[in-house]
Amino acid sequence: MAKIVSDSWVMAEARNIPRSVAFYAKLGLKPSMQRPYYAELKVPGGTVLGLHSMGRSHGAKQKSAAKGWRIMLRVPSIRMVVARLKRSKVRCTPVKQAPGGAYFSSLTDPDGNRLTLIQMG
Repeated sequence: MAKIVSDSWVMAEARNIPRSVAFYAKLGLKPSMQRPYYAELKVPGGTVLGLHSMGRSHGAKQKSAAKGWRIMLRVPSIRMVVARLKRSKVRCTPVKQAPGGAYFSSLTDPDGNRLTLIQMG
């Protein structure tokens, strides 16, 4: 079977990226990537924490249906992976484009744990 996941990390929404980055700095974590809408912090042991902002420009009152952490799985071709999963009877959300150009689709495992497939822009 061909490899379809190239790497992974955990991600949560943050209302204010600079404030969240400052909080994690108090834990000794520094961002390896920081943009106005996204930051990645590497944790010793190889885990990467991703902080994603829905952003005020995308609707200050917008609420996310899913709160808390989720596992992000980077894939090389999201449309091919989603089509393959759907053929295997796995329900995925439609592919959407995030600020910054990444494409994503979400799914849950049989126990309701959230996963997000992402193809970076």
